[in-house]
Amino acid sequence: MKPILSRVSLLMLCAAWAAPAMAAQDADIDAVRAATAKLISQLVEQGVLAKDKGTALLDDVAKPAPKPEAHAAGDAGGKAAKAAPGAVRVQYIPEFVRKEMKDEIRAELAAQAAAEGWAGPGVVPAWVRNLEWEGDLRLRAQFDSFDSGNAQQISVLDTNRNRSLSLMNTTEDRERMRVRARIGLNAKIDENWSAGVRLTTGSGTDPLSSNQTLGSFNNRYTVLIDRAYVRYRQGDEFNAVAGRFGNPWFGTDLVWANDLSFDGVAGQWTPKLTSEWRGFATVAAMPVQEVELASADKWLFGGQLGASYSNWAHDIRGKVGLGYFHYENMLGKTSPAGSTVHDYTAPQFAQKGNTYYNISSDPAKPLLGLASEYHLLNLTGQVDFPSYAGKRVILTADFVQNLGFSKKDVSARVGTQVSEQTTAYQLRAAFGDAEMKARHDWQVYAAYKRVERDAVLDAFTDSDFRLGGTDAKGYILGGMYGLGKSTSAGFRYLSGDSISGAPLSIDVFQFDLNVKF
Repeated sequence: MKPILSRVSLLMLCAAWAAPAMAAQDADIDAVRAATAKLISQLVEQGVLAKDKGTALLDDVAKPAPKPEAHAAGDAGGKAAKAAPGAVRVQYIPEFVRKEMKDEIRAELAAQAAAEGWAGPGVVPAWVRNLEWEGDLRLRAQFDSFDSGNAQQISVLDTNRNRSLSLMNTTEDRERMRVRARIGLNAKIDENWSAGVRLTTGSGTDPLSSNQTLGSFNNRYTVLIDRAYVRYRQGDEFNAVAGRFGNPWFGTDLVWANDLSFDGVAGQWTPKLTSEWRGFATVAAMPVQEVELASADKWLFGGQLGASYSNWAHDIRGKVGLGYFHYENMLGKTSPAGSTVHDYTAPQFAQKGNTYYNISSDPAKPLLGLASEYHLLNLTGQVDFPSYAGKRVILTADFVQNLGFSKKDVSARVGTQVSEQTTAYQLRAAFGDAEMKARHDWQVYAAYKRVERDAVLDAFTDSDFRLGGTDAKGYILGGMYGLGKSTSAGFRYLSGDSISGAPLSIDVFQFDLNVKF
């Protein structure tokens, strides 16, 4: 920048001094100095000149002008001409020299602007380039069909909220129009640090779904902060995140619903093992519910080990992961007679299916708590390989078992013999395009799912299959078709029945229009 400043200074001073000299030989030199000083000050204020450079130029302008000297000049009479009093002599700069200096300054400014990203057509400041927006909008028509032979079911959530026995709908069909809108901002601070915030529609009492049901008498939608986190990355092998963030585990919706976000802190190490294999190790500590007693806070601690495979020559990809997820202090505890000391052990959110028992000391005000511990061992695998016509086959298998279930302890809490129903699995096959990115992309898929009563925590598993919860088995059929860039239509049919509990069969039909941006 130093050469630029020197040239700018020279041109500026020449222009400032030459103009009054050419206009009127008897112009007042003080007026010229004042105009020049004002010009320099304005250039400093606008950031064209650095402050120290501007100060130096102002000092030069303030110096008294040297007394004019007589210069010999050949004239018609051969006599020496003496400069008129008060006149200012200006060194003449040829036009080609001025043009050369101007071109050099322009080139240096252009190079600096390109390097620093502060000028040029279509160029935005660096801080703007470090912001990345993402979002999606989904419109859904959903129809829930209940079998006429369904038995009555207790609503755990409504019973605990109302402190009176409440039943859920098991017989009346339901039609709904729903919308899900999400928009997120990711900010890259530097090569290591970044932060993100995401807003979504939905409910502040349902952590699983961001759907907003239409038909609220034209009332406005609720917008909530779904994610707010800070992330640290070290190359492509380590990253850590803290705050509220997306699911860090490799898996399916068998254990956790797709829209579920997590609070806490997580770290992942992904070392490169070979040219085709990369390992991963993920650990996390996630608060589920904070209570006033620190020793009674509910937590999820988890770890997962696995590896991913990528063979670019044959376009084959695969991934496998083994995880252990330990829920702490989730067990319901009975309060002593006349006391509510253990009421906090009741879950703040629940769906249906797990084994519950009444932990209230007042029979007239029932409060349901979990009767089992949940320590989950989860094995997930997926393989993705090409098929004919450029389409792909994606096979996924997911298995989980609850190692925390104790038949003796659970039966004692409930007061009757409770059988061990602690395993779950899901098998899924998809054919077509992996993602709906362009018009005419498509995919069809089929899945079978079986989730026994206490295999997973019913509060956090998928909320669409048999309308959420555990003690469910059945199949899922669906497909997607690309309507345009990042725009697709989809259909899902989910049919679920109970496994060991009272009869409850529910068929769910979903028609979606998805737009990503």
